Amino acid sequence: MPINAGYEYFAAEKAYHEATTMEDKIEKLEELIRSAPKHKSSENLNAGLKLRLKKLKESNEKQKKSGKSSHKSIKKEGFQIALIGFPNSGTSSLLKTLTNANPIISEIPFTTRTPEVGMMLHEGIKAQIVDIPSIGSERFDQNITNTANMILIVIEKLDEIEKVQPFIKKATGQKIIVINKSDLLSENELRKLEATLKAKRIQGVIISTYSGYHLKELKDMIISKMHVIRVYTKEPGKPSTKIPMVLPEGSTLKDIAESILKGFSKKVKETRITGPSSKFANQKVGLTHILKDKDIVEFHTN
Repeated sequence: MPINAGYEYFAAEKAYHEATTMEDKIEKLEELIRSAPKHKSSENLNAGLKLRLKKLKESNEKQKKSGKSSHKSIKKEGFQIALIGFPNSGTSSLLKTLTNANPIISEIPFTTRTPEVGMMLHEGIKAQIVDIPSIGSERFDQNITNTANMILIVIEKLDEIEKVQPFIKKATGQKIIVINKSDLLSENELRKLEATLKAKRIQGVIISTYSGYHLKELKDMIISKMHVIRVYTKEPGKPSTKIPMVLPEGSTLKDIAESILKGFSKKVKETRITGPSSKFANQKVGLTHILKDKDIVEFHTN
């Protein structure tokens, strides 16, 4: 264990060990290096981390030159969202606008032949998004839709909702109707469509991947249905972390302590909290205290 390492380091170390792809390991290792203590007794630690990063990058470059992919399979990483739709509904375009992925986009039907994966980051919360081959393709994979935590049903017209239902009968995740290509509608058509959604109480949003219309609203809706909270940690006398820890709603201070490091909650002597769940700034609370979104937590071990 590094000397005088803070909570940010332990969180980054945990994220690095949980990374499953080469690119993710490199990203998490860079975060680990940035959060590592910087003093004389930690010189060997930092040198070792930098050497490990160098070797990972070299290995990644060799894989790219040999044409081998570091993605062996679609592994569920955290909260997973599946994109489902008919040919040319715009699932690939939506994947590109919501995540860091760069899929092939074409007007030719069935361009997506294998699942494409991207990671969405919105207001500190990450979610894995998988674009599967369109309905009707021989490569359409219902297994992903059955196990995903959420499904975005991408359509162009409302009557497509019923047509999609047979393909998501066994899906247990939450569902959001995404009506794409609003840029092709007139103002009057758009108003009528919005009124119909409201009248029929359809859980959905009208968007355009071309113009960006309502993409933020879609992201907000996704986050609200994930039922998670963002909690920031801080060390005494220092500002809070910029990157929050994400936990399920109803989580306690003990839950976040154990997320930082297994067994860490037993070392905590005092906890202070500032934010929506506190009555005042720096309120002393116990480990059973239930957290709320955007709380700031400070642990004392001495």
